[in-house]
Amino acid sequence: MKYPRGPMRWLAEAPGKRAVERWWLFYTPVWGLAAGAVMLTGWAESWGDVACMIFGVLVAAGAAIPPLIWMPPEEREHPFHQRTGPKYLLSVVLLAFGLNYTQTPFFFDVLHMHYGFDVTWTLDRNPLFLYLVTVAYFATYAVLCLMAFRALREKTKLAWVIAPFAVAFLETALNANPFMTGLFCYDDLGLALGFGTLAYGFSFVVALPMWLAIDEKPGDRLPLRMVFVFGAAALFADWLYLEVVRHGVAPFVTTVVDDAPGLRDFATSCLER
Repeated sequence: MKYPRGPMRWLAEAPGKRAVERWWLFYTPVWGLAAGAVMLTGWAESWGDVACMIFGVLVAAGAAIPPLIWMPPEEREHPFHQRTGPKYLLSVVLLAFGLNYTQTPFFFDVLHMHYGFDVTWTLDRNPLFLYLVTVAYFATYAVLCLMAFRALREKTKLAWVIAPFAVAFLETALNANPFMTGLFCYDDLGLALGFGTLAYGFSFVVALPMWLAIDEKPGDRLPLRMVFVFGAAALFADWLYLEVVRHGVAPFVTTVVDDAPGLRDFATSCLER
């Protein structure tokens, strides 16, 4: 099979995985424009729980449903649970939900991140609709991590580190911009871009082996149960890493605030009404 030149040549070789990655790349500017519109226009500042949750469902559905329906003929020959789309999507959902639960409190307490969303449906200060929105985010991050790794692995043994941390830095830099400080900001942007990238990027380092193991080459078929094993291992390793960073490193870099409000704390943060 002949693949095009340019960045697209760094997509997976296996047709099933390649089809999923192509869709997630195509969908990236769609969810990016949608998220940018509601954030930059200030619409989300007036939305409540129901509107935000509907938005989250729609954004997540755009990343989740097409890979389960549209697939090359080779994929349709396999039972649903053996197809690449469900396994790849499961890996992304596990990471998106798991890291929302474990990392967001760390971002509030250590990196001094703040949300301005007017919602009450939360889990440990984190709006529930963001669990859904980040399914689309992590779908894009999975593809970008793998594309960067594939491009670098023949050039350097540090590809396992460079690719994940580069994606983590890019995500932090794009989201922490001065145009939406009514909804999202860091008290110290330099801390978030530097120390935050080192903390956040590790999650992609431990997720990369899972994403790479999922049907990477023609003929490869990772059992669905192994996605749960890889996902659980990645989440545990990342949680352990964050605990070490929080208690052993962060106090020398910044002020750690246990149970920082994080959500709608306008009076004591960088959030602007």
